[in-house]
Formats: sequence, C-alpha cells, structure tokens
Amino acid sequence: MKVEVAGPAVPRLSRRAIAEFARRVLRACGTGSQPVRIAELSIAFVDDTTMRALNRKFRHKNKTTDVLTFPEEIVISLDQARLQARDEKHSLATEVRYLIAHGILHALGYDHETDGGEMNALELRVREKVGLD
Repeated sequence: MKVEVAGPAVPRLSRRAIAEFARRVLRACGTGSQPVRIAELSIAFVDDTTMRALNRKFRHKNKTTDVLTFPEEIVISLDQARLQARDEKHSLATEVRYLIAHGILHALGYDHETDGGEMNALELRVREKVGLD
C-alpha cells in the first residue's frame, strides 16, 4: 500500500514511521482470511485554521476537530493533537498514532456516531495489536 504524508513534520515521528504505522493499522484491521485492502492513503497534517475550514465546508460545523477522513485521505490537526496529547499526558507522536488509527477506521467505513460502539471496540482491539494501549 502506498502512503503519502504531507504537511508539517511531527517531532519524533518520521514520515516513514507514519507510513509504516498506517500499514500496521490496516493489517491489524483485517483477519487472516479477510485482509483489508486500501491501495493508497494520504495523511495530511494541518493547523486548526485549515481544519476548521475543512470541517465547515464538508461537515457544516464551524469549528475545528482533531481528524477528518475522506476517501483515501486522513487530515489531522496538529494543533488539536498537541492539546489532546497534553491533556492525556502522552507525546504528540502517540496522539498522532491514535488519530491515524481512528482515521483509518473511518476510511474503512466505520462511524462511531452511528454504529452503537462497534468502531470504538474495534479501535481498542487495533490499538492493542499495534502496541498503542
């Protein structure tokens, strides 16, 4: 799977490491007989101003958010990731990994706002498989 990473750098997390982590998450989402197939994935890091504009345009919500997922693209607000990392008392790199996993599940069609907990349960299993407890 081809993974492209765009936007500002994430401290202590190389673009290569980001791409490999995304591949690991996708492998963790599948089963032995049902591998997950996504040919390409873009991960873009943006600031809150850009994220707010995207959220307003595509979700009609005039506020920022931490992650938005489009077909084959995940957009992450580094501003929100920094705040959440501080609140959760872990590194920005860890928070970015959480958001990548979350975004990938959305890209696979899961929706925690409507699925009665299915996505949240899968996200916990995937985090465990990739070492993000």
